[in-house]
Amino acid sequence: MRRGGRLILLLGAVLAALVALGVAVFLQQGTPPGTDQAFVEPTSEPTQRIVIARATIPRDTLLTDTVTLLDYTDIPESVFNASPDDYFQDVTELANKVTITEIASTSPVRARDVIDPGLSASIPEAADGQPRTKAYPLQVSNLSGVADEIAIGDFVDVLTSFSVTRTYLRPGFNEEGGIRFVEEQFVGTTTKAIIQNVRVLLVKRPEVAPAGTTTPTAEGQAPAVDDNGVLIEPGTTVDGATNGGGSTITPGSWILLLALTNQQAEILEFSRRTEGASGITLVLRGRGDGTIEDTLGATLDLLVTNFGLPLPQPAVPAVEEETALTPVAATQQPASPTPTP
Repeated sequence: MRRGGRLILLLGAVLAALVALGVAVFLQQGTPPGTDQAFVEPTSEPTQRIVIARATIPRDTLLTDTVTLLDYTDIPESVFNASPDDYFQDVTELANKVTITEIASTSPVRARDVIDPGLSASIPEAADGQPRTKAYPLQVSNLSGVADEIAIGDFVDVLTSFSVTRTYLRPGFNEEGGIRFVEEQFVGTTTKAIIQNVRVLLVKRPEVAPAGTTTPTAEGQAPAVDDNGVLIEPGTTVDGATNGGGSTITPGSWILLLALTNQQAEILEFSRRTEGASGITLVLRGRGDGTIEDTLGATLDLLVTNFGLPLPQPAVPAVEEETALTPVAATQQPASPTPTP
């Protein structure tokens, strides 16, 4: 019996070893497909894509080249949700914005780091060898501003007119027959295109008044007219006068911001402020017209000598022949007055 009991114990040990070996092999091979897993790995936190700086971006940089300057990265969604308004998720949102701080490489571009560009971003770069232009404000009306048909990006010429008083010394004779010089003054008008081919940066129009409100005519402003050219009296109630083509012309004035160099700004400012200046008028150029014309200007003598302007002449006294006179009967002639002794 002892030997049989030992045999049974030996067989049990061998069987236990085989079972242990099978379990080890099973665990090494992994869980077969379709069976329930005893342990599930934890899922990773969701992320959000944000815009970062690809390289260090200096302050006052206009973000026109977003491909070179900007890139993307992912951050945990919990971090993004803590302040979602601080981040940008598309580089197109940053196009043409201006940085107000330096943004380090690989750092997120935050809302506090950029602002929308002002008018200065619209001022064109300087041409080779030329100074860069600046924004100059000019007030215009329906007549001086090409009937409000000027838009941003158009190019205009600036015309100005002056009333000029000139003094001359004319030789003459005094009562004794001697030669003397007489001082005479002559007042004439002259017109010239003083600035050519300047860009319109911005058009600032006043707020549109509700229909039916009174529209008084400001001092120095061109009067408003109706369809037939009849003057609209100041203070009358109008909804807007229309010209022959059907376009609406609203009486009033507005501001144009022109791209001028300092020299051009000085000329235009002088033309507005000097005594004798009688008005500034703009001429709208066609798209793509960059020609600079060498003009003579216009005065009365130039129109006569160079452009054939005829001068009016006084009427020649007419001499009637005796036969052309109508005879009058003697009885119808008035009596001669009695001669005074």
